[in-house]
Amino acid sequence: MVNSSYNLPLLFERASFESQFVVVSASNRSESLVEEQDYDSDFDTDEFSDEDRSSSRAEESEAEADDAAFMSTLSKERKKAYQVAKEIKGSEAVFVDVLRLLNEDFKSHIEYAQVDGQPVIERMVLDQILGYLPQLQMFNEELLTDVKARIDNWAENPKVADVFIKKGPYLKLYTTYIKDFEKLTAELEDACNRYPNFKAAVKEFEAGPRCQSLQVRHYMLKPVQRIPQYRLLLTDYQKNLEEGSEDYEDTKVALGIVSEVASHVNNLMKTGDDLEKLLNIQHSLLGQHDIVKPGRTFLKEGILNKISRKEFQQRKLFLLSDVLLTTASFPSGLRLKAELPLQGMQVTEPQQIRDHENEFNIISVERSFTLAASSPEEKEEWMTAIKNAVEAVMEKRSTFLHDEKLTDEEKKEAESTLGNQAPVWIPDARVTMCQICTSEFTMTWRRHHCRACGKVVCGNCSKDKVYLEYLKKNGRVCDECSVTLSAKNPVSPSTSMKVKRRKSHVTPSKSKILKEVSATDEDITIKGYLQYKEKKSWKRMWFVVKDKVLYTYKASEDVAAESTFPLIGFDVSCENGEIKLTQAKISKFFKADSQTSTDEWMTAFQEATQLQ
Repeated sequence: MVNSSYNLPLLFERASFESQFVVVSASNRSESLVEEQDYDSDFDTDEFSDEDRSSSRAEESEAEADDAAFMSTLSKERKKAYQVAKEIKGSEAVFVDVLRLLNEDFKSHIEYAQVDGQPVIERMVLDQILGYLPQLQMFNEELLTDVKARIDNWAENPKVADVFIKKGPYLKLYTTYIKDFEKLTAELEDACNRYPNFKAAVKEFEAGPRCQSLQVRHYMLKPVQRIPQYRLLLTDYQKNLEEGSEDYEDTKVALGIVSEVASHVNNLMKTGDDLEKLLNIQHSLLGQHDIVKPGRTFLKEGILNKISRKEFQQRKLFLLSDVLLTTASFPSGLRLKAELPLQGMQVTEPQQIRDHENEFNIISVERSFTLAASSPEEKEEWMTAIKNAVEAVMEKRSTFLHDEKLTDEEKKEAESTLGNQAPVWIPDARVTMCQICTSEFTMTWRRHHCRACGKVVCGNCSKDKVYLEYLKKNGRVCDECSVTLSAKNPVSPSTSMKVKRRKSHVTPSKSKILKEVSATDEDITIKGYLQYKEKKSWKRMWFVVKDKVLYTYKASEDVAAESTFPLIGFDVSCENGEIKLTQAKISKFFKADSQTSTDEWMTAFQEATQLQ
């Protein structure tokens, strides 16, 4: 079993140490690194004769001799500065090669891998896994070109720090990648589990000479380590410059830029502990299980005994923010026995408490059982933790608005109208996915309106009928309203019932869901419809700017984005009513419905492209 989790903060700190060896790594990777030419993954060294190889070695020897002769003319301090500058160039060449390995070679290998004429994975899913790596590659290729030009003309212009000042704003692209790094690796793991042919293609690529027997995840980690490497190299470079010189001052400014980005990245990674823990849990389970989900956090874990009819059965429990997982240990890993939602869960003590002081009961809709702790103290810890988690879930789900910013008075008013007053139905055209589980609607995966809150949900998320006061009869409701109404009215004129549906082999599609941000989220910079230029045609879609990322939705009431796009580092301009976002070779065009709307979006884009 592959454990692909990483301790990101620790790796971030260790990256400075690793950067001392990047030049050695560059020499060891000479077969996969072509510094003076664009890398071609179809390059075949067998096409070259012995004379070609001898000529190449002679040219390299001549270049090394010229370089040694040039260094002999430099002072001791300038010689060291030149050597560090060459280290910057060498490490950048190695890093660019890593990005090309991921964006070009790996992607090409997967796209050409077919089974019975069919691709092993959808291109959209592959693009989700690669995330923002293509943008990083374009930026770092330009950075490498500029650094190489400085090294080649060192005799005339011995400086390199100003390149980082010029390119500094684009270093902020790293923050977006690092922020979502754990999600990207989780998507890779999930794709390998869901698509066996894709997993086989990944293994085949990793076993090839290009990967040098390292996993793709190893290379995906490199951008996380790159920023501290820049900081260490520039610090070393500054130590060998004359204080007060132009290049010394430029290096000081460049270090400030890199350090600011490094600090921002470090703060981002401190929030990744929960996600890292969820990844560890997911990787420890046998089979395919989606443990990493938007908004889910880790709360507690431990080993307890489940009391069955005949014996005690040891179970390892994981308490998450929305579910309780019970697992059984096997030599090959943990087998998931139950995934119990916390909604509606009850935790009680047995009636004969004196005889069973270490025991407590778990009562849920799906399953109920008794657990035994090793001591009264451990039992109390678990009971308290589960009760607090259940209360937190009920607090979040207590209204159909799911707005934690509502006042207590507003919450009580919303709860009092739920089931007592006909809701305003959300129009079908404004929703393309279930507003609870985000599964996409199709001709066979139909929409259903909750008769209590008006949301549009799928069949899986609206299994119950409960008594609704305004209808004076049972009505079909979403699972969330079912929990709320059942808790509020445990005894009703008519008991709740399950909706009978014909069995269907159709499964909802969630592959296009990228982000948990809702199209109606209020904590955003700006939202609204825009015309987006795709190839040569314009397409009207709903856009949201939140946390310096542009989210794209098919409809205005969708609860998850179809795609995302980081805005940091882009230039914003407007011509003939068209808003243009540009960075390196990327250009995106948008049109608003009015000049006022255009001005608002221009302001929002300009703010979002700057790291504050």
